[in-house]
Amino acid sequence: YGQDAEPPQPPPPVKGSYTAFGAEHVTDFVEPPFEQSLMYRRDGPGVDLREELISLNKELLERFIALTHDVIATPSSYERRVEEITLLLNNMHHLLNAIRPSQAYATLEHVLSEQLRQKKERLAALRDAKDTAGGGLGEIPAELRGAVGEATKRAEQATKGTAPMVE
Repeated sequence: YGQDAEPPQPPPPVKGSYTAFGAEHVTDFVEPPFEQSLMYRRDGPGVDLREELISLNKELLERFIALTHDVIATPSSYERRVEEITLLLNNMHHLLNAIRPSQAYATLEHVLSEQLRQKKERLAALRDAKDTAGGGLGEIPAELRGAVGEATKRAEQATKGTAPMVE
């Protein structure tokens, strides 16, 4: 490029399919559903996803051990085991994505219940403080009690926004 020349713009992104090095590639990525998997089969709507994940994890460990044995015995036959492990990991990934909405719901439920518990504790502490202050008011003279009551009334009105302007 010359001193004042700008480099050319990059080509626009490819949409659809294209051929590179003799292989056909598609730019639209769609994850295959569970049912297209060779190993994972869902038996009815009442499948326990947690149990499925546990069984897939055990199967993954077994396949990994088999892969290590195959690599030791016949190093050239590892491709099939790697494909099996990849398929198991993909199935686990799909199951984890299926669990995410219920995980978010459970997390939200926990956070809200914790906030409710904290608010109840604070409310109980405020009521105890009010009762303590109210007990102390019974022992002071009537004139002071009236002044405190009036100040409390003004404070409540101020928080509601209905208090008269005081100079």
